[in-house]
Amino acid sequence: MRVDGLRRVQAVVVALTAVALLAGCGSGDEATGDGGSGAVTEGSAKGTASGRSNDGPLNAAGLENAAVTEADLPEYTFTVFKQGTVLGSKGKPAKPAACQPVEDIRLRSPEPAPTAAAARSVHPKTDTKATDITLYAYAKAADAEELLTRVRDAAKSCTGYEDDMGLNPTVTALPVPDPGPADEAFAFKRESSGTAHWYRVVRSGSNVAVFKWQGLVTHKSAGEAPDEVITAQLEKLTETAGTG
Repeated sequence: MRVDGLRRVQAVVVALTAVALLAGCGSGDEATGDGGSGAVTEGSAKGTASGRSNDGPLNAAGLENAAVTEADLPEYTFTVFKQGTVLGSKGKPAKPAACQPVEDIRLRSPEPAPTAAAARSVHPKTDTKATDITLYAYAKAADAEELLTRVRDAAKSCTGYEDDMGLNPTVTALPVPDPGPADEAFAFKRESSGTAHWYRVVRSGSNVAVFKWQGLVTHKSAGEAPDEVITAQLEKLTETAGTG
């Protein structure tokens, strides 16, 4: 009796499964008619995978896809920082206020504020000299252009200021670097307490890459970042964002 009862239960399950399959097939035309909330087109699926929407600006996932990894620089060690829309925060305002854009770059809190941000630090496996890379995505190229303009103007007019820590760094605008596959670039140096911090800010479409490295002021050659790091990051950023 137990075996017969089990067989009857299995027969019922099979019948119900067949009914469910037929019902699913019957609703196929409705699903493709006007594309309900669960519909995914080829274009939207491709956009989600690449971290973009309809060939628009990069979102947080897309920006992370645009950041270099160990596969791009196998001879380097990576430290990945917090991702999101904001990586840093503002403290006390810079004095004078004209120097605030330079301080914002140091604090990873730029203006205009980005829609997404990603950051990492890389250094050769045979050396400890690190290059910090910060990427910012904006909804439109005009915002990225404004950021570069603000930093460029500040670095050229601000020779020194009081920063968030109460220190008094000096600022020096450097020769304009080659943007490579990107659109425009600017460089400046910030010196404080015997340590120099070099920055290169590069715009590619509506995205901005900030490279930073440091060394003792007395070590003049420390101002040279590894070309392969900058090149690899800019090529990947422009390729992922389609701005190359």
